[in-house]
Amino acid sequence: MSQDLFQQADGVRKQAYKSLNKDEKSVEEDVAVVNQWLKTQHHLPEVMSDPAIRNFLLMNKFSVESTKQKIGMYYTMRTLLPDLYGNPTCPQIKDFMDDMFVCFHPVPMQGLYKVFLYKAKRPNILSLRKLAVVVNSIAEVRLMKDCMYRDIMILDMENITVNDIAKITPPLIAEIFTIYAKVFSLRLEAIYLLNAPSFVLQLMAMLKSVLKPKIFNRIEVHQDTEVLTQIFTSDDLPKDYGGNGPSLQELNDLVMLMFEDHQERFDQLDKLKIDENLRVEKLNRDEILGVRGDFKKLEVD
Repeated sequence: MSQDLFQQADGVRKQAYKSLNKDEKSVEEDVAVVNQWLKTQHHLPEVMSDPAIRNFLLMNKFSVESTKQKIGMYYTMRTLLPDLYGNPTCPQIKDFMDDMFVCFHPVPMQGLYKVFLYKAKRPNILSLRKLAVVVNSIAEVRLMKDCMYRDIMILDMENITVNDIAKITPPLIAEIFTIYAKVFSLRLEAIYLLNAPSFVLQLMAMLKSVLKPKIFNRIEVHQDTEVLTQIFTSDDLPKDYGGNGPSLQELNDLVMLMFEDHQERFDQLDKLKIDENLRVEKLNRDEILGVRGDFKKLEVD
C-alpha cells in the first residue's frame, strides 16, 4: 500500500521538532494562527489542511510570517508555471513513468533525510518538465502524509545522453528551483550525480549559473554508484545496486499507486484557481520569476 512510503513520518517529525525546540502543543498553536489567517485570504481557493500547514511551518522553521508567504506562493506558482504542474495520473505522465524511475525510499537516511532516486530506463527519454510534474505531485502528497524536513536527491545518469542534456536550459532549471525556493523551502542536504558521463560538465555549468554557491557546492559527481553504500545500509540499498531493499521498479510502482490513492486531490487541484481580483497585493510576475530569463541565483536552504 502507498502508505508504506510514509510509515516513518512520525519519527522524523519528532526529531525535527526537537531540533527546532518545538513541541506538539506549540506547533498546534502556530497551526491555529495560520489557519485563522488563511480564512482572511479571500483570493486563495481553499483553507489549507492542518497537516499541510504543519509541514509549511516546519519547512520555514516555524516562522509564521514566512509560512504565510510560502503558502501564498504554493497557490500562485500553479498559475505562474502551469507547465510544471499537472495531474500525475494522466496518460502522458503514466507513459513517462514507464520510461523513468522517479521515486523515493520509504526509510529516511539517519532517520531524517528523504532520499529521492531518479533514473532513465533507456536513452533519450528525459523530459525535465514531466519530471517536475511528477516531483511536484509527490510533494503534494507529502504535504498531507509525510514530514517534509530535509531531502537528498540522487540522479543515476547511466542512460542520460548528450541529446537529453541539450534539452535542458538554465531558465528551465531556474523555474524548477524557483518552486523549491519560493514554495517548499526544502533544505537540500546533498545532490548526487552517479555514473556521470564526461558531458555532465555542461549540466554542472547550467546549475552553477542558477544556484547560489552554498547549494551548488552540495552537488557531488561520481563516476560510479559506490557512494550509495554510504547512504543506505545493505538492507535498505535498492536491489538495482546490489542491496536487499526494494527495487527501483517496486518503489516506482508504489509512487504510481500513491498517485491513484490521491486521485481526488489531484482532480481538485486541477480546478483550484486564485481569484486575482481579490488579491490585496497585486502579483508581480517579473519580481518572482525574473525578467526575460534574467533569473536571480536561487537559495533553497
